[in-house]
Amino acid sequence: MTDDDRRAVELDVDELQDRLRRILENLGSPADVAAEVSLHLVSAEQSGHASHGVLRMAQYAREIDEGSIDPAGRPTVVNRSGAATVLDAHHGFGHFSAATAVDVAARSAREHGVATVAIRDATHIGRLGEYAERLADLGLVSIIVAAAAGPGIGSMAPFGSSTGLPFLNTNPWAMGYPGADAPIIFDAAMSVIPEGKVHAALARGEDVPEGALLDRHGAPSMSPQDFLDGGTLTPLGGPGSGHKGYGLALSAALLGGLAHADAAAPQLNGLAQVRGADEGGRRTGGVTIIALDVAAFSDRGDEYAERTTRLSDAIRADGALVPGDVERKARRRADGTVTLPGETRRALEALERGTDPSTSTSEETP
Repeated sequence: MTDDDRRAVELDVDELQDRLRRILENLGSPADVAAEVSLHLVSAEQSGHASHGVLRMAQYAREIDEGSIDPAGRPTVVNRSGAATVLDAHHGFGHFSAATAVDVAARSAREHGVATVAIRDATHIGRLGEYAERLADLGLVSIIVAAAAGPGIGSMAPFGSSTGLPFLNTNPWAMGYPGADAPIIFDAAMSVIPEGKVHAALARGEDVPEGALLDRHGAPSMSPQDFLDGGTLTPLGGPGSGHKGYGLALSAALLGGLAHADAAAPQLNGLAQVRGADEGGRRTGGVTIIALDVAAFSDRGDEYAERTTRLSDAIRADGALVPGDVERKARRRADGTVTLPGETRRALEALERGTDPSTSTSEETP
């Protein structure tokens, strides 16, 4: 590998988003779907979460080829009852179905004070904090999960498992609270590190933190490659308190499973890695977005945002960060640019060559 191959590149946000959009359209996505997905990937990069950014494009292209993602899929309403809505994503891009669910939840919360939207047959929705930020900007408190559980599901075993076999996705929770100047946004996987951080570490040629994963023999490891070779992630809390991360991960899957409350069989490909035969009733999962309109709790809803800000200021005065500060600081530092590591840059360029209909194999340089 040459030094040029390893070289990171700094790109303008608009240029990168346009390149991603063209790839997605060439893969079969309509313009509005491609625009939403590319916006989300670039936002994740700028927010300091490369694990949910451009490096995911190769995964998405592979899943389109395998049939796990329908690049033209659009969510439709399966059921609506008062403040509760179920959407079927039809295995379209998860970012677009989640953005649609955010819009539905916001409108319904304005009407009912609280709203819940569950999404079935969703694929990877990216960084959950993105959607919590959007709802907070609208004055809405939110709780969001994207989760799956069952034999052969995901990359994490239950705490105390005798087999060590995968049963859970990393099953993140996000929660957002409006602030007068900036919201408080909590977003975290229920594993010590999310799976995307493993892939990001591999792309940078780095180890993962100690205690984050086990190799396929159940031994602790810091090598991202050991995870790819059949290892598993460890539940949040580690050896002493992993029951907490496990319990929250399972709870997220059950909350996400509201999308299948009518006994429809969950189709989890794309949302999670699925190993083995279909387990039917022994699997559950989905995406659930809960939104609460602060204005429904008081005719002085703006005071809630002011109190959030005062609380945030008190935390920062004590030298600590508020959930969401890291992402905001990363976006300010990025200043309209994104820096891609060499491996991610090469993967992006390969996708451009492979999806550009104006480029034939015979025209490529050997």
